[in-house]
Amino acid sequence: MRIVLRLLKWAGLAVLALVSAGLLYQQIGALIDERTVPQAGRMVEVAGHGVHVTCMGAGARTLVLDAGLGAASFEWYRLQPALAKAARVCAFDRPGQGASDAVAHAYDGVTAADELHALLAPAGIAAPFVYVGHSLGANFAQIYASRYPHDLAALVLIEPGVPADVLEDFHGSRADALALPATCGGLCIAGWIAGALGVTRFVVNHVHTGTASFDGDQAAIARYRADAARTAMAGASAAYYAALPKIMVQVEDAGRPGPLPVLVFASAIAPPPDDGDTPASMAAWRRRQLAWFASLAAGSSHGEGPITIPGSTHASLVMGRPAAATAAAIAAFLAKLPAPALHPGASSAASNVGESAARRPNRRNLP
Repeated sequence: MRIVLRLLKWAGLAVLALVSAGLLYQQIGALIDERTVPQAGRMVEVAGHGVHVTCMGAGARTLVLDAGLGAASFEWYRLQPALAKAARVCAFDRPGQGASDAVAHAYDGVTAADELHALLAPAGIAAPFVYVGHSLGANFAQIYASRYPHDLAALVLIEPGVPADVLEDFHGSRADALALPATCGGLCIAGWIAGALGVTRFVVNHVHTGTASFDGDQAAIARYRADAARTAMAGASAAYYAALPKIMVQVEDAGRPGPLPVLVFASAIAPPPDDGDTPASMAAWRRRQLAWFASLAAGSSHGEGPITIPGSTHASLVMGRPAAATAAAIAAFLAKLPAPALHPGASSAASNVGESAARRPNRRNLP
């Protein structure tokens, strides 16, 4: 019995030592990141919590960039400067993502739309703006358009998640999806613990770095690693992942954009097949994906696409070298839009507030 108690004691001390080491590793790493990889943007207070916003460029037209699942404003390191040559372009981090504060809230598309709407005034973002979303961010753009259509001048949807792909893996009804827990669940808590103990930091720096899309750009890689290693990042990403069935039902409920101009993009290179997929099933899936993208453009009286960027993958549409072609296509689309007319009370001066000083559950189509 004494031997058992002694073993338990030493096991407990070992666990305590590992937890302490993990906490210390995370805190020191975060302090180093804060000093060596400073944020380019600023924190804007919305409903008592900070939202990180980075704006660059100037002009009568404003674009707002919304990143995909598990990403933050770092993924716009190529597109944002390119688009800022002719417009004011603002990227923001959703709660718990990138540099934004984590909050106890719902992780669904309706909440995301309401949060962005609340951000506009304090961030000095004038409406109507062009909502540019990638992957899950594009799905949020669709939901936003259904809730706040008068805020928008156009939608740019860069390979949004396909609801059918996500919902085919959800074994429940539409009502079940909408009834999913609104706040941080078990997967989210596990992610938060991994972040607090430095597990996420260790993984992104030493195991699965996820830096291939950055084409060796060391500044972008450093920004990605610093943001991905933040304590809240993995937990918030897990919460959005768990809410995907609910989000996709909300996308279906959002319907088509109607008179709102829409540009839709598709990648040229399909992702690797899942287990059990065959060349025939992948080809059929690709046809369904492109048909859904085409329906989004056709659902607008001023829709275009899907535009397929040569040599692009889901990630490289925004982060890799094909992003230059993505930016050019967006610029051409924007040039066809009517001249911006700000909402009553908005002004070009307001749009320049706070500029930065530096100018699937389904892997085939994971948002």
